[in-house]
Amino acid sequence: MTRDLHSAADLTWPEFRDRLGQTTLLVPLGAVEQHGYHLPLDTDNVVPTRLALALAERIDGVVMPSFQYGYKSQPSSGGGGLFPGTTSFDGQTFISCVRDLITDLARQGQANFLFLNGNYENTYFGIEGIDLAVRMLPRNQVKVLLVNWWEQIPIGDLQEIFAGQFPGWEAEHAGVVETSLMMFLDPARVLADRIEPDVSWPLATYTVLPEPPGLVPPSGVLRGATGASPAIGARIFGYLVDRIEAIIRREFTP
Repeated sequence: MTRDLHSAADLTWPEFRDRLGQTTLLVPLGAVEQHGYHLPLDTDNVVPTRLALALAERIDGVVMPSFQYGYKSQPSSGGGGLFPGTTSFDGQTFISCVRDLITDLARQGQANFLFLNGNYENTYFGIEGIDLAVRMLPRNQVKVLLVNWWEQIPIGDLQEIFAGQFPGWEAEHAGVVETSLMMFLDPARVLADRIEPDVSWPLATYTVLPEPPGLVPPSGVLRGATGASPAIGARIFGYLVDRIEAIIRREFTP
């Protein structure tokens, strides 16, 4: 098995030392969360990690090990926390992990960070952790980006890709986009014969705690994945790599 010299996990400490401060570190943010009957629990780790590795090839960056666990799944965006296997951090834990990673690597000499997020619920806790780290460090010692991959594809492009049938991001949990990406990136772990028929489920417009059962369909999929394909996944993946690469080059150009 060959080493990937763009993956921090494969580097020796002297190799990692020699890259510090010389390149962008990419940190995938994921989750362990149900993704219906047809996708694995680590879907939200697979997508940002594979994107990060593809980006690292292009910019000669280094990909740090991902945050395997994310903030708590919410019914209207991730199906909620009642499904076995969905395992999450509290908000303060997630904030502290992000803050500590930045400050410890900054201590070692790293300046440029890109957090590539694969789980919607992580967004503002990730931003808070970044903000706390930046405020703790000397001014201009680091520059940190957080990119939600799904925000990098204009709706118009998705409607073109799906021939006008894209149901919208509010329904996209183990839906056509994530399923297509996983069909392209990790086809052996997509159980295509278990994809449920599309549903129209009235999602709650408010939060109830403790979370009651019945807020989402029994499968945990908010709408459906009809029309997903590896070819569509490859096309979306290519769009994402191009657009996030452009962000990196724009923001981290000396």
